[in-house]
Amino acid sequence: MAEQQVERKMVRKGLCLLPGRWWLVTLAGAAVLLLLTGFFLGQGVVANPDTVPGSERDPLVTASWVEARLNTFAQALGERPLPGVVRELGPAPVYRVVVVESGQTMLMGEGTEFILRSGRARALVPIKGTGLANLTTGKNLVDGDPIERDHLILSPRDDGRGIVTVTQAIFLVRNNYRIV
Repeated sequence: MAEQQVERKMVRKGLCLLPGRWWLVTLAGAAVLLLLTGFFLGQGVVANPDTVPGSERDPLVTASWVEARLNTFAQALGERPLPGVVRELGPAPVYRVVVVESGQTMLMGEGTEFILRSGRARALVPIKGTGLANLTTGKNLVDGDPIERDHLILSPRDDGRGIVTVTQAIFLVRNNYRIV
């Protein structure tokens, strides 16, 4: 009884193509789906009889073929000169502990990173429209902004940017700086 009511509603809404024969539509849909699945699976399984093993059209390669190609590539690289002069690598710059007294200014060089560990300091940015990059928050610090503790700050250029301490402050500094 309930199935008949559902079927009548579907007929009224135009959703049922064959009233009373819904099972036929379902069976036909399943058959089409099965045929399409078999067709696509059969395409991947059937081997191409025209391909010769080891030829350019053969999708499978052997370990010896891969090794031969790698050796050829390595020899070609070994014969070419390097495009530039390779400098000797030195040790990576490390963070140094720097104590700056109250009221002193610490000017940063290009690419200098610093972290305020204790005390208070403010940003010194003499050129309007520029700033120090707070890499922790992703914000730009302009002249007079407070430096937050334990935030990584970057000075992008050596143009007079730096900090002015409000109290004695301890910094971790990597790269060039000078206290004035």
